[in-house]
Amino acid sequence: MFADIDGNTMHYVSYGEGPPVVFVHGLGGSANVWHGVMQAMKQHHHCVALDLRGHGRSQGRGKFSIEGWSKDVLRLIRHLELPSVTLVGHSLGTLVAQHLAQTSPESCDQLVLCGGISYFQPPTNDAYRERADLVEREGLDPLVEPWLDGAVSPQSHATAAGAVGLLRELFLRNEPANYAKSCRALAEAPRIRRDEIGQPTLIVTGAHDRSTPLAMAEELKSTIPVSRVKVLPDVGHWLPVEAPGALAAGILEFLS
Repeated sequence: MFADIDGNTMHYVSYGEGPPVVFVHGLGGSANVWHGVMQAMKQHHHCVALDLRGHGRSQGRGKFSIEGWSKDVLRLIRHLELPSVTLVGHSLGTLVAQHLAQTSPESCDQLVLCGGISYFQPPTNDAYRERADLVEREGLDPLVEPWLDGAVSPQSHATAAGAVGLLRELFLRNEPANYAKSCRALAEAPRIRRDEIGQPTLIVTGAHDRSTPLAMAEELKSTIPVSRVKVLPDVGHWLPVEAPGALAAGILEFLS
């Protein structure tokens, strides 16, 4: 399905009925990373996942930013006439979700952060800017193998090679110019007033997550007033793809 959001065509998928849950993917992802989670939750909830501006099947007009993506998500919620939603984000999507929860609290009554980002130190920000430069010069091919090596756990590499291969394809399907713009948007992410996030928040991290490790999850917990951490074993950073059933079960338990 498609919606015209601020002059930009946005793609989204929708399943099920019940209290609404909106899913926001991470850098280089799409709505499809949530497919397994939504299939497990659709009997109990109205599940909506979108392709952020410049990702998947959504157009990529204009400048990308955490603030801009947050406004896009809010406009989609209003376009679909949803009541206050549970907002579920992954990686970069957790910054979008946090920003929306803090700036438009009426739109979101609960928050789930998967592979959540608090903030990056300057060396990490510089690394994302360098990644953007590399992609603009040489495309995505030089990045895909080192990216994939750290994206999922060793167990997933060994036992779920098919899913890992599809994740590789997802990465390579990105438009290089849009991926580069997204890297710079992540490097320039604003500081979010997490002490103003009043929604109950579940922070989920993989035990083998090297991108947003347990220490970052604990940092988020220390700054979001009503929050708790759940660790999924044998999972890396892309937990919606690696462990959709376990992630869905954790979210449903949190929402019950």
